Amino acid sequence: MAANAYENGFEAMAKHFKMLQSPLGNGDLFHFTTKSSGGWITQFHAAQGLFVSSMWFTPTQTLSYTFTIDKPCLWIFGIDSGDITFTQKGKASWHLTPINHVVINPQKSLKIAFPANVHTCCTCIFVFEDFFQKFLDGKALDKTFRIADAKGWTQASYNTPDLTLVLEQIKWSARNGMLPLFNYECKVGELLAIILKNIRHEKQLTANRRYHITWENEQKIWRIKTSIDLDILNPPTVEDLAMSEAMSISKLHRCFKQYYKMTILEYIHIEKMKRAMLMLASDDLSIKNIAHQCGYASASKFTSAFKEVHHITPSLYRKANFL
Repeated sequence: MAANAYENGFEAMAKHFKMLQSPLGNGDLFHFTTKSSGGWITQFHAAQGLFVSSMWFTPTQTLSYTFTIDKPCLWIFGIDSGDITFTQKGKASWHLTPINHVVINPQKSLKIAFPANVHTCCTCIFVFEDFFQKFLDGKALDKTFRIADAKGWTQASYNTPDLTLVLEQIKWSARNGMLPLFNYECKVGELLAIILKNIRHEKQLTANRRYHITWENEQKIWRIKTSIDLDILNPPTVEDLAMSEAMSISKLHRCFKQYYKMTILEYIHIEKMKRAMLMLASDDLSIKNIAHQCGYASASKFTSAFKEVHHITPSLYRKANFL
C-alpha cells in the first residue's frame, strides 16, 4: 500500500471503492457506479511525489480507507462541503469541515472516512517530501523545507484568502484537465510560499505583541471563533459572543485581535468572502443572491467587498474559471 500511495496517489483508494477509471486530459477520472454513490474523483500525477485531486460525490453508505505510507507527506485540503474524518489508532479522530486543512502523514496507518449521505466537495494536494526537496533545490530559503516543519503550522498559516484563491484555481484546473501538469507544480510552490510568508508575518507580530493572553483566554477566543464559524453568514453578535464566555466586550475585542491579528469584524468579513467564493461555483445562485446571503443590500456593495479581499470581482472570478 505504501508504494501504491507514493506511485498512484488516490488511485488505490478509488479502486477500493470500486470506482470506474477513465482518462481526463492528462489525468484520470474515477467515477462511482450509480448503485454505490453519485459523483467522481479526478487525479493528476503532476510530478514525482505530487498528486492533485478534485472530489465531488455523495456516498449512500460511509466510505472508509486506510493509508499506510512510510514516506513523509502531507495533504492540503480546500473543502467546499463535507465532513471528512481522519482516524489514527490511539488518538482522537479529527474532522475536516469546510475551508482549508493540512493533514500530516504520521507514517503509520491513517484512516480516512466519508460519511453516508453527506455531500463531499473538495480539492486535495497530496504531496511527498521529495517533491519539495527537488522543487526547492537551489531556491533561496532560510533552510530546507521538511514535512515535519508543517507540524508548526497553525490555521493562521494556511486559512487565508490568498491561499484559498490559489486552491480554488487548482480546483477548477483539476476539474477540466486542460492545463499542463507543470501548472500544478507552480501552484503548489505558490501555496508553500504563501504559507511561509504567513508564518514569518505571524512571528513578527507575536514578537511585538503588547498584551499577554493567558491560556484560559486563548481557549475562550478559540471557542468564540468556532461559534462564528458555525454559521459565518449569520454570526452571533459581539454582545452574545462576549456573554457566552463571560468576557467584557472590550476584552473580547482586544484578545481576539491579539490572537488572530485582526478584529472580529475583519475576520467575519474575510470568512464571508471566502464562503462567497465557494458559492460562486453554484449555477443556481446569481451574484445578487450571494450578496443577499452575505448580508449586503446590493450586488455593487458585495462586489466591492469581494474585490477588497480577493482582488478580483465576482463576475471576473466566474469568467476566469469558466463558471
